[in-house]
Amino acid sequence: MSSEPGVSAPGPVAEAGAADLLIVADPADEVAAEVAGYVGEHGRTALVVDVFDAAQLFTVSVRDGVAEVEPDRPLLLRLPSPPSPRISFDAEFQYNECLAQLWAAAALMTSPVVNRPSAYPAGGRTSPSAALTELRADEEQGGVEVFTSKYPVPGTPEGERLWVEDLGTLRTSPWPERPAGAGPYRARWSDADPAFEMVVVLSGRAWRCTTADLGHLGLEERSVAVAAALDLDLAAIVWRVTEDAGRARLVNVEPFPGLEQLRMVWLGFGPRLLEVLFP
Repeated sequence: MSSEPGVSAPGPVAEAGAADLLIVADPADEVAAEVAGYVGEHGRTALVVDVFDAAQLFTVSVRDGVAEVEPDRPLLLRLPSPPSPRISFDAEFQYNECLAQLWAAAALMTSPVVNRPSAYPAGGRTSPSAALTELRADEEQGGVEVFTSKYPVPGTPEGERLWVEDLGTLRTSPWPERPAGAGPYRARWSDADPAFEMVVVLSGRAWRCTTADLGHLGLEERSVAVAAALDLDLAAIVWRVTEDAGRARLVNVEPFPGLEQLRMVWLGFGPRLLEVLFP
């Protein structure tokens, strides 16, 4: 991988038309910079733009009942979360209008799009609720999940320890410790000292992030199936493995993996990304 990413600065439509790859991401996104540098090493050019610039780059038109998008280039979506709390009504309205234009362009263009939006956004059918994500992925249910505005009080135990997540900071602590933040909270029972395995999936291929002896659990195949069920091309899928390594349960699905996650599997991920974007 390149440590000197050749990222093009956001520019006019002419720059987008000349680029081999368009990456929609926050300007400070490390994955966007790394991918731009990587494709540059392989003779391709990439333009990184945020949601607002991307919305102005694309034109969607319909001729004789056929939708056309200009420019029509391979696209990698790395959509950042909207500001929270709300900055202003006008800012939120502008963001949503730009997102709608980008969604239409990404859904309708003929070029490859990683995590192309369709009936679902670029995050696919994932949900902040782990239980709902499990259900949509057709995976075994992991027990009751509680959402509350106040710090939760344990009910009937369904595991060794109750884990509490602050949904504002996404920090997690074992009850009765309070994670950083002021709530609201998500809580669920799990193991006292859980072990995890992460699998990165890209368009039907999967790579585990460790070399632990877990081949019997078939996590690569299961992760590919989970990504497909959630309408995702790219995802980092986290599994909780029991102490005896006899079972694994779905914990989290991240449709926009971070650079540290992708680095662990880059030898497989990088070449596959080129195959997907430039078939």
